[in-house]
Amino acid sequence: MKNFGNAIIYYSLVPFLYFFSILPWPVLFVISDITFVFLYYVIGYRRRIVMENLTNSFPEKSRKELKSIEFRFYRFFTDMIFEILKLFTLNPEQKLQRCKMDDATSELFKYLYSQKRSVILVMGHYGNWEYCPNGLPYQTDFKSCLIYHPLSNPYFDRLMSRMRESSGCRLYTMTGALKGMISNRNELNITAFLSDQAPNPKGAHWMKFLNQETPVFNGSEKIALKLEMAVVYGCLERVKRGKYVFHSSLICEDASEKKPNEITEKHVQLLEKDIRNTPEYWLWTHRRWKHQKPNGTQFEIDSVETDS
Repeated sequence: MKNFGNAIIYYSLVPFLYFFSILPWPVLFVISDITFVFLYYVIGYRRRIVMENLTNSFPEKSRKELKSIEFRFYRFFTDMIFEILKLFTLNPEQKLQRCKMDDATSELFKYLYSQKRSVILVMGHYGNWEYCPNGLPYQTDFKSCLIYHPLSNPYFDRLMSRMRESSGCRLYTMTGALKGMISNRNELNITAFLSDQAPNPKGAHWMKFLNQETPVFNGSEKIALKLEMAVVYGCLERVKRGKYVFHSSLICEDASEKKPNEITEKHVQLLEKDIRNTPEYWLWTHRRWKHQKPNGTQFEIDSVETDS
C-alpha cells in the first residue's frame, strides 16, 4: 500500500518537474521568486529550525544580522530547488557551462591523476551540491563516483539516480560504499562524500563546528587510509543564479602521513570557513545538531564500516 502511494505521488508530480525543467532560465527564476514569497512569508517552511541553527552558530551576530542571513538563505534555497530541476534536461555542454573547475583545481586533479592516486572528495551541503556530480565528470580523466543516501520514495530515488548517472557518475549507497570502492580500487577515480550530515553519535568524531559540539563522519578518512587515496576538500562558489565555480584544497596526498582525525578536522574547518564567509549558501533547514555528545565514552566505530 505504501509503495502504491509512493507511485501515485511520483506520477502526479513528475510531469510538473519536467515542465519546470524545460523552461528558460529567466522564467524559472521568476517562478523561484514567487515560490520564495510563499515558502518564506506564507508557510514559513522550517523557519524556526533555521533561526535556531543560525543563532547557535553565530552568537556574536545581532538579531538583525541573523534575519538578513535567514532571508538570503531562503532566496538561495528556492533558487537551488529549481536549479536542480533544470538538471533533468540539460545536455553535457550546458552542464559544463553551469559548473566549471577553477584552474588550480584542474591542475591539482591532473597532478593526482599523473601520480596514479585516486581521490576522496569531501564536501558539504554548501552551494548547489548536485551540480558537482553533473558538471565535474566532463572536466577530469578520473572516473567520478558519489556516495549518497537513497530517498524514502523509491520512484524519486531512481529519478535522482538517473539524473546523476547521466553525466557518467557512478553511485554508491552509504551502506555499500566501501564494498563498491574496494571492488573498483584498481581504477583511478574521484569519490565524493557529502560529509556534513548528522551521523549516529556513537560512531562519530566529535569536534567544535560553528560554535557547537558536533558529531562528524570520519569514514572518509578511514577509507582514504585503507585504500591509499588522496583527500581533497571541495566547494561550489555561486557566481550568479544557476552558475557555479568549483574550488578545491588538497588536504593530503597520502592519508598515512596524518594523525588520527586530522583529515576529518581539516575538512570540517575548511567547510566552516566557507560557511562563515557566505553563510546563506549552507543548508540551514537540516537538523544538524539533534544529537548530544555522550559523556565519558570514547567511541571507535564509524558510520561507514571499514572492515573488509
